[in-house]
Amino acid sequence: MGQKFRLQDSNTLVDKGIFFDANVLIYLFWPTGSFHWEKNYAKTFSILLRQRNQLFVDFLVVSEVINRILRIEHQKINPDQKFKDFRDSSDGREALNDIHTILRDDVLSRFIVIGKSFSKNDILDFLTVNELDFVDKGTALLCKENNLILLTNDKDFKNSDIDILTGNPSLLN
Repeated sequence: MGQKFRLQDSNTLVDKGIFFDANVLIYLFWPTGSFHWEKNYAKTFSILLRQRNQLFVDFLVVSEVINRILRIEHQKINPDQKFKDFRDSSDGREALNDIHTILRDDVLSRFIVIGKSFSKNDILDFLTVNELDFVDKGTALLCKENNLILLTNDKDFKNSDIDILTGNPSLLN
């Protein structure tokens, strides 16, 4: 079982690589109305930047951020419209442009993009039903193989065997 760190412990993680999960990136860079989480993760992000921790994301997390934020905007702007119609509308294209700008200017300018070519055996191992969804299984393997601490608010990682930094009490118990 990996170690669990509270957000308040982030100042003890100097020189540690931190992998950001999609939910934390959304809290940091897109207003969700979850002010408690947004404030706490923003403070941790600030500490990690000041400490010069290496910050990591991967293609799957960036893709998840884009898709989740676009769905958030769809629900805010026009929930009665079919999602694909919203995505192709001027509102949807404007939202995508905003998302891309934030990713380009605020995320990719500060984060190292890490990747992994998943093997057939990795994918076969992912084809088990447990707490983690398919992308989360890839994230956990990437963190484990690269000795990274996952910064997440996702309680699904509670039983994973990687190091986790979180503000979610469900992950700490």
